[in-house]
Amino acid sequence: MITKDRNFDDLAERFARNIYGSAKGEIRLAVVWNHLITRLPQLQQGPPLRILDAGCGFAQLGLRLAQLGHEVVLSDVSQKMLAGAKAQAATLQLENNIQFIQAPVQALSTDELGQFDLILFHAVLEWLVQPRATLCQVLDLLKPQGHLSLMFYNRDALIFHNLKRGNWRKVESGELQGEEGGLTPYHPLSLGEVEGWLAEWGMAIEGRAGVRVVYDYMTRAMRDARPLEDMVRLELLYAEREPYLRMGRYLHLLAKKGNE
Repeated sequence: MITKDRNFDDLAERFARNIYGSAKGEIRLAVVWNHLITRLPQLQQGPPLRILDAGCGFAQLGLRLAQLGHEVVLSDVSQKMLAGAKAQAATLQLENNIQFIQAPVQALSTDELGQFDLILFHAVLEWLVQPRATLCQVLDLLKPQGHLSLMFYNRDALIFHNLKRGNWRKVESGELQGEEGGLTPYHPLSLGEVEGWLAEWGMAIEGRAGVRVVYDYMTRAMRDARPLEDMVRLELLYAEREPYLRMGRYLHLLAKKGNE
């Protein structure tokens, strides 16, 4: 039984090497960044925004937004990942313009931080013991008319990958969640499930994108044979197209909060 949220201190170096520094990491970054700046043109024009990157990891997107002049708060429960984000911020000479908070996302409060124009909540939801309750709490930190950028591990893609591999009994059992301390997400989530939560809380979906809708279905030999820039181009072409977006390893939603 899973009793606590995942802390990736034990895998920080591996993540830096095998995910953030890999082709699949580059594709993920490219798709989510493109989705953000095309759907939210105010990120590149207009006054600076207050932005929270909750569960930031190494904060690639948060740091990009800080480079655009926005006021950014980076938080993560992992001391090692937050240290990596701080080091990169120092390299970019941004460390004085960013607030760093080492804490679980549930500890973030409006009393201490106020509210934000944009919250990034990427690849965190699926690693929480109580994803629904925690996401609802995160939305308290969002201003009325503010935006949520939410990326989560796609349960339907996980099912399809297991079907392809012949893991039929696992799929039929419905037991797809990972074990505590492992590498399979605790709570892979479906698009309909998460969109249902957001609708219940008065959040309007303004954009959907699948992250790695092509790459994760290719053989290793084919991946190695294709230039990364060609893969990124193809991923961007299909990321927001139905039905392909629904097969992304991750799903990225952009949702707007109503007036309270």
